[in-house]
Amino acid sequence: MAVEMLAPIERWLDAAALSSIYSSQYWNDLSEEKSKEWWIADGTESAFARLRGYLEQSGLLDEYRVAERFVARLPGHELAIADLAAGIGWTSSLLSRLPNVATVHAVEISEHRLELLFPQAIRMFAGAPGKVRRSLGSFYNLGLANESLDVVFLASAFHHAANPLRLLSEADRVLKPGGHLILSGENVIGTRAIVRRMFGKLLRERRFVTNFYELFPPDDTAGDHYYRSSDYYLFNQLLGYRVIDFNVSRQKTATVISTKLAV
Repeated sequence: MAVEMLAPIERWLDAAALSSIYSSQYWNDLSEEKSKEWWIADGTESAFARLRGYLEQSGLLDEYRVAERFVARLPGHELAIADLAAGIGWTSSLLSRLPNVATVHAVEISEHRLELLFPQAIRMFAGAPGKVRRSLGSFYNLGLANESLDVVFLASAFHHAANPLRLLSEADRVLKPGGHLILSGENVIGTRAIVRRMFGKLLRERRFVTNFYELFPPDDTAGDHYYRSSDYYLFNQLLGYRVIDFNVSRQKTATVISTKLAV
């Protein structure tokens, strides 16, 4: 019986286009990457154990399971999924194992993650390489056909978008009517954190700031942006989607699942 192999990486971006993407320098810093729990390039059991421990202790695996349970219950046996900002591919690997999933399009801007770490993640999580398509590309400009996907999934990724509405518009383009958008691992800023930040500003700067986006400016290095629960509902409302689940984990991060309403 032939062993399934990963298909070659599709390159939607050349070097110049890649370097122009917000925060791409950070995510393509190989020396920085080697210090992270994600570094499993050597494929050793100790590296796998370190990553598995991190995913469990951080709650990232629990957050993913919320999305996985939802996808596993969807009807059909030929589901097509896009895993945007797929990272090293651990979520793509797990999604590929689901019997009702036929294809996982893993889109990522980090070349070394796709080339070096992704194959090891497939091995570590016993993924189905024949179902996975890796693409070096921007989640703002997907090389996928209109209304070709059943699910668009972003794990700890949506809040990295400098232009969230542009990202949502592109996700909407490739989603079928009745398809689902899943945002997992989203940092939700609650009232207590806002009040703390307001009083911190008042004590340090002697001014009272109420503007949320001034209180929580983006991190321009890693590309993190910060939102309230109401912002996620607003984003979906502007898109014409209906939020069907807003699940907050023990780490106080949210998984937001919404449906693209048929026109």
